[in-house]
Amino acid sequence: MIRTLFLVLLLTFTSCTTPLELGERRYHEGDRVAALEIWRSVDADSLYYGSVQRRIKEVENESASLVALFKKRSRYYERKGRLAESVLNYRLALQLRPDDRATLDHVQMLVRSLDVHVEEARSAYAEAYEAGDLIGARSHLAALRTLDPFDPRLSTDERQLEDRLYREVKPLLAKGRRAFSSGNYRSAERAFRLVLQLDPENETARGNLSFIAQIRDVEKTSAGTDVRSVDPPQIHATDQEIRAEGFYLNALDAERGGRLYKAIEYDMKALEANPENPHPEAIAHLAELRSRMPPAEELIRKGQEDYQQEDLEAALEQWRKALLIDPGNAQALEYVIRAEQLLSNLERLRAEPAIGSERE
Repeated sequence: MIRTLFLVLLLTFTSCTTPLELGERRYHEGDRVAALEIWRSVDADSLYYGSVQRRIKEVENESASLVALFKKRSRYYERKGRLAESVLNYRLALQLRPDDRATLDHVQMLVRSLDVHVEEARSAYAEAYEAGDLIGARSHLAALRTLDPFDPRLSTDERQLEDRLYREVKPLLAKGRRAFSSGNYRSAERAFRLVLQLDPENETARGNLSFIAQIRDVEKTSAGTDVRSVDPPQIHATDQEIRAEGFYLNALDAERGGRLYKAIEYDMKALEANPENPHPEAIAHLAELRSRMPPAEELIRKGQEDYQQEDLEAALEQWRKALLIDPGNAQALEYVIRAEQLLSNLERLRAEPAIGSERE
């Protein structure tokens, strides 16, 4: 009531602006509710009555479509356990239909559920972290990111976990490298396997273990021969070659797990790790994987279709896949940049105070 009275007074004292123009100004500022209130305040005998009625109908139809879309996305995120994103989209719907009590009640229930799940996951993370179960801690952080990717605490938690992981992995890697260089492959293998217990996809540990396995194979086929007589390149490798080998092995694992785009990403990392002497198997594997995937143009088109359906996350996923197939594709890169900016804007909206009394 107070808001409507304010708008009427604003119309009264803004003689240089017509009701239609003032409403349009609010509409283009993104405040459809204010625009509708301005237009609805126009008397039936006003010169602008016909014009504002047409705009009311157009904006109401547009708002109804957006509300339906936001609610559809909210239900999708809710089913996936992505509760904060569900709340965000319900809030977008409520901005257009602030008097929708049923939706507001559901959002309040959803926020309470989100708070409970986040508290449980945070407790589990803290317990795992204190116990030194860093793999478990990482799993709980992943659950927290699914629940609420907008939680500002996540960046700090993830950085804290990665720092601790680095502090524990670094001396083990150093011990493994020293043992490897001195020919103590058994000790090196123990150190690198301890690294993988903390960081299962650590490319340096995986690469070293692969070279140790190759050395063992050489030793078996050269029984009775001094291993020092073996061609040095088969025993020694540069850090770049070791990391490239580790990334390549991660690619093979990802492929076996059906994560083909992740496998492509690891193959690309293998080539980036040693650009002067690219990993030959990674080159062949990358080409073979790409040949099995849809072309970049098809992925870009799918992303455009998702974008037209207002599914920004799905569109971004398709465009990122397109860049894995064709890293130099300028169109896909432009779309990714734009989509990431739009998602950043949504994150800022999520951080705004809740509508109504969602957290009462």
